[in-house]
Amino acid sequence: MKKHWFTLHCDTFLWLKVDRGLVYNAENKTKFLFSLSDKIAKICCQLLKTTNLYTAELTDEDINDDEINQWINSLIYMQAGHLTFDVEFDKRPISLKPILKVQDNKNYYEKQHELGFKGKILQNLHELIFYINGSEYGNNEYFRQTVFPSKNCQVLSESKILSFIKNSRTIYLNNINIVGNLFTYPDFEKFIVNISDFSIPCTIYLMLQDFLDNLFQIKSINWQEHIRFNILADSVFDVSFINDINLPFSITALVFSDCDFTEFSTLLDRILETHEIKAVPLYNKKNLRFFESNVFLDNDDFENIDLSKNDIFILQTLNINNFGKLTVMPNEAVYANVNEPPLGTIDDSPYSLVYKEFTNGISWFNIRNQAPCNDCVYQWFCPSPSDYEIAIGRPNLCHVKQ
Repeated sequence: MKKHWFTLHCDTFLWLKVDRGLVYNAENKTKFLFSLSDKIAKICCQLLKTTNLYTAELTDEDINDDEINQWINSLIYMQAGHLTFDVEFDKRPISLKPILKVQDNKNYYEKQHELGFKGKILQNLHELIFYINGSEYGNNEYFRQTVFPSKNCQVLSESKILSFIKNSRTIYLNNINIVGNLFTYPDFEKFIVNISDFSIPCTIYLMLQDFLDNLFQIKSINWQEHIRFNILADSVFDVSFINDINLPFSITALVFSDCDFTEFSTLLDRILETHEIKAVPLYNKKNLRFFESNVFLDNDDFENIDLSKNDIFILQTLNINNFGKLTVMPNEAVYANVNEPPLGTIDDSPYSLVYKEFTNGISWFNIRNQAPCNDCVYQWFCPSPSDYEIAIGRPNLCHVKQ
């Protein structure tokens, strides 16, 4: 007996949440939001059943139903699927629902660990952040939201830093970050030379005030090619010094209000062509309205989604803000995220720390699979959970009503 079939393409995602559904074509970046009636829900359930191979059987009655016909034509128009008429079951079209298959997951590494194979898990370690000391211009709260020096008086041992880098080193470790006031660190020039010997790009994060206080030394030192600076500016500043600096550096403008952003924008327009500039908002417990207006997402933010299939797979699997990073604080504690309990100390092997986070941690794989996000059709359009949510005390930064 011949039948009619509707098939979704393999680059198309279909999500159902409560009484709404969302179709997203990751190939041409189009989407279709719809109300989930009983008729449409029945077809969607067929499509989502894995054994149906992304294909639903339709009757003549379905084809002639105005609501179903309009829904199907909307998906055909956005090139998300196609109709096939009068074809037998064994000749029906098939497609593959976009499902991520991960080979090196928690179970894989647990089995590797049991067999004594320890090296491969370090391929997941991409970045090390060392808070070598504190700065008088630092803040003991802001470092929990972004890379920012604390006021810590402790000093992280150079020998332990170098040993930790050496034991972490693979071709996948692509960045080392040094945070604090480098110029109050013991024998800092020798320390930087030793870091450079690893031939791994190294970024030194300095408060603007610490940078300007040591400008003479900065200009007189012959910095290694792997070293660059990131200047953290929490207020508008005189940019005239920039023309005297002959080394690579970027500027992070820390903004707390619309006024800050406006002032920085006017200032930074003058140097945008020569240096990388990035504005980073910070929550200070007094500027929630600023975050609600400028950081929180609303429906308009989902109008021009530009995510590939792999982008969505990544958001469904790992936290892009945390994954692959370990942070070492001046007290030698090592974190996958400084807002969560430490994994161990700098004296532990990088392998053991990464293995612990990969198999039992909560930061690298903190995704939007909890309420209220798991009831939202835009669940996998949103960025990974961030430290802002922890600072503000919200499960998400969102105005979208379900």
